[in-house]
Amino acid sequence: MKLFVALLIAFGVSGSVIAKTQDSDESTKATVSLRKVDANKVQLLYGSVPDGTVMVKIFDETKTLVQKDRILNKVAFSKYYDFSNIKPGKYLVAVYDNSGEVDHLDLDLTKEANAPVVYSKIEKMEGNKYKVLVNALLASNISLFIYEGDQLIHEEKLENSTGFQKLYSFKNTKVGSKLEFFVKTDNGFSEMIAVR
Repeated sequence: MKLFVALLIAFGVSGSVIAKTQDSDESTKATVSLRKVDANKVQLLYGSVPDGTVMVKIFDETKTLVQKDRILNKVAFSKYYDFSNIKPGKYLVAVYDNSGEVDHLDLDLTKEANAPVVYSKIEKMEGNKYKVLVNALLASNISLFIYEGDQLIHEEKLENSTGFQKLYSFKNTKVGSKLEFFVKTDNGFSEMIAVR
């Protein structure tokens, strides 16, 4: 009976020690956080007293260590990391202490390409006349190709333009043939507009 009571006490003590260890690990994780505060800045908040050295490691997308920061503080602290001078790409920022990794942040610093914003419209007028309107927010080289069926019947290029409005008249097109207007810019926009 004494052996049974001793085993129960031993299991109770070891269970409470394990629970306290897990609670302290969870509280450390809860008081440490990485967050993106600006387009190119990350803030590390270390809200508890560090138990030894705190290490911040920054890895690129190939998991190569790019930067390492060793912090020897005896009090809670906050620190900023500026990524404005680093080449575009994906990065991982990880915080380690004596217990291992306590937090990490995936950081995407790839530059988004500005999508070209172009508006194009065609309006059939009387006879074989067509009014074409093309507007772009950014100046670009604009090309206009006009096809009758699969044959190119007109090509026009405008350099460094933000758009145009023109009236096109066709005398020698076949009755009932399909005309296609193809607008293309150097910055990636293209659109085909078919009219009958």
